[in-house]
Amino acid sequence: MNMRFFRTFLILNVAAVAFVACDEEPPGVILTDTKEKPLLDTTYTVTAPAADLKTALIIDITGVRCNNCPEAAISAKNIMSANPGRVITMALFPKVTPDVLTRPWPGYDTLVSDEAYNLISLLGSITSLPTGTVDQVKSGGSFFIPHTGWAAEVNKRLLISSPINLNLSGKWNATDKKSRLEVRATYNTTVAGANPHLLNIAIIENKIIGKQSNKDTAGGIQYHYEFDHVFRRLITPTTGDTIRTAAEGGKVTEKHFYISPRYNWKPENLYAVVWITDATTKEVIQASEVHLK
Repeated sequence: MNMRFFRTFLILNVAAVAFVACDEEPPGVILTDTKEKPLLDTTYTVTAPAADLKTALIIDITGVRCNNCPEAAISAKNIMSANPGRVITMALFPKVTPDVLTRPWPGYDTLVSDEAYNLISLLGSITSLPTGTVDQVKSGGSFFIPHTGWAAEVNKRLLISSPINLNLSGKWNATDKKSRLEVRATYNTTVAGANPHLLNIAIIENKIIGKQSNKDTAGGIQYHYEFDHVFRRLITPTTGDTIRTAAEGGKVTEKHFYISPRYNWKPENLYAVVWITDATTKEVIQASEVHLK
């Protein structure tokens, strides 16, 4: 064999062996800047932070065949505008019987869901639409109050202090067409008592165009109505995930999730709504939302 050829052959083989050996390095040594960090479900302790402002959650219970329901949506929008960044709305379209006010229109996106009904059922039975609840706090003996009373209840809720800070992050992965949601709940003070706290996460969508009964529209039907804050699905169980049995200031619960939109959802219009409730009273202790794309 030609010695020059032999030397070249030897060098190439040594280089190939060296290249293959790089793949055997322990995880985290090579390409750490391009690897996706693992999902988390953990608790730990930090120095207790200062308390964030309380955010209120309006749950608007509605239906596409309810001609008074657009009025409730306007009430929620006005309350949010009057309190920028401090009020979140989630519109639930429950699957109920009889469905005279909630039955989907043929040929249009179906907004009703069993999960919406199950969430409402935790608070009681609805007898009319529109209705809703503010922070799941009872008023006059009921969780459900008419939209004309939402503003007053929100004003009360914004005056209280929450023992929990919620920090959210949504990061869209264009390659996999999914979002990474990171949730961090931090106790800013020690909480007395033994009531468990529950973490709840839902996906909502804005700018859904559909058909809506509307008493303020000529003919009583609006064919290009814009639905906002529409509940799409739960990420957590209906009853929520327990995050606290006894909490001290500085305790953190951190959870990460991957969220893949369904075929008819528009990722650019999707948000995650996160709220924490008292398992016994149902009260919403803190709430937050984040854009998923």
